[in-house]
Amino acid sequence: MLCKYLHKKDKPSVESNVYVGYLRIYAKLRNETFFSLFDLNKRILELIEQHIHMPFQKRTGTRHEVFTKQEKPFLKPLPAEPFIVKHTTKGKVQMNYHVILGEDKHQYSVHYHYIGKNTKIIYDEENVEIFIGFERIAIHKRDYRKGRYTTLEEHMPEKHRRHKETLGWDAEFFISVAERIGDCSVEVFKKVLASRDFIEQTYLACKGLKRLSEIYGPQRFEAACRRALRGTRVHYKMIRNILEKNLDKQEDPQGELFTIPRHDNIRGKESYQ
Repeated sequence: MLCKYLHKKDKPSVESNVYVGYLRIYAKLRNETFFSLFDLNKRILELIEQHIHMPFQKRTGTRHEVFTKQEKPFLKPLPAEPFIVKHTTKGKVQMNYHVILGEDKHQYSVHYHYIGKNTKIIYDEENVEIFIGFERIAIHKRDYRKGRYTTLEEHMPEKHRRHKETLGWDAEFFISVAERIGDCSVEVFKKVLASRDFIEQTYLACKGLKRLSEIYGPQRFEAACRRALRGTRVHYKMIRNILEKNLDKQEDPQGELFTIPRHDNIRGKESYQ
């Protein structure tokens, strides 16, 4: 690959040096045996040292002397930081003032004024930068957790007024929807609203629950919530699966679903007196 950047007259010299290096380093290794990568690398360095200090055949000096006197003064110091590979993708600022990094399925916030704008996302292993044109509007530490949010408070509207005006949703609205259905529905909505660090991040899930209650009707939705509350966690997909699979219609006595069967390895309460 290096040869294509050289002048035509330099290519024979480069190819000749590659061939000489092959004979003096690689070829000598073919009859030697190594039992670790460390030993192999050590032997390669020894042969390289021999090669660069070996006198030229048709000129005076050695490769080491030519490098030290003619080439080294023109070399610049290596960068203080290692080269970092960056990737680029595009994303639109959603109504919750976040953009999605598709590779990780993780959402990052920008200022709410940019809702609806198209952005360029430049990211590496450590950071995620978000641009509109040549202006960087946000930078975050990269988070590899799928389906999660990275949100800065300064990106949110004051008291979330702008967010509520844009979406028309807030916690009171969703609780009022649940109260018209039943007590179990209220409990499910409260659990979902409390499941994120920022309550605004739960509004899409709450909207989905509201839609399910409209599709399947309040009675089935309440029954699905009652069944879901017997588990340790409650979320939108759980309610949807219960309704889609008609589990809300099945007989399911309270507590039976999570009861451990009796067997000889279980000690009774008398063991702890």
